[in-house]
Amino acid sequence: MVMIEIENIKKFMAGFLGGNLFDDFLMSEGKLSMNISYEFDGKILKEFYDTEEWKEMKQYPYVTWEEEKEKIFSLVKGKKKPLSFQFVMMLKPDLSPEFLAKYNLAVREDEITGLFINILYDRQGLKCTSGVSRKTFVLDKTLEEAWDREVKERFLTKYL
Repeated sequence: MVMIEIENIKKFMAGFLGGNLFDDFLMSEGKLSMNISYEFDGKILKEFYDTEEWKEMKQYPYVTWEEEKEKIFSLVKGKKKPLSFQFVMMLKPDLSPEFLAKYNLAVREDEITGLFINILYDRQGLKCTSGVSRKTFVLDKTLEEAWDREVKERFLTKYL
């Protein structure tokens, strides 16, 4: 796990809410505090969809960030900055094999519950933390180290 302080918050927010910086992620959960507080559970509710819609769109257990960012942006935009927000982003599971191959990791996909980036903003600043969730405990931390590196180099370097 690595914690990275984002220096260029404005540029990061443009990529986060207006660009495609996290389009490869699902929104696992989120919290937004402004004049009121909002809490988001990113789990897709099957009962919202009819059977045909569900068959067509059911790919992930959580909503894609690409689908939700516009809604979140509509809540955030305005003259005043939010008091705080926190979003837990999970790499789309079907992108895990590409990541594992890139770092030549001998980890089975079914051993990984999720590869995460936690984004936390308050009026003191913006921080991103990497995280890995596995189905079982292991002493080997090469997966975690590779994910830390990927988060820093692929997603966050230009905002440091």
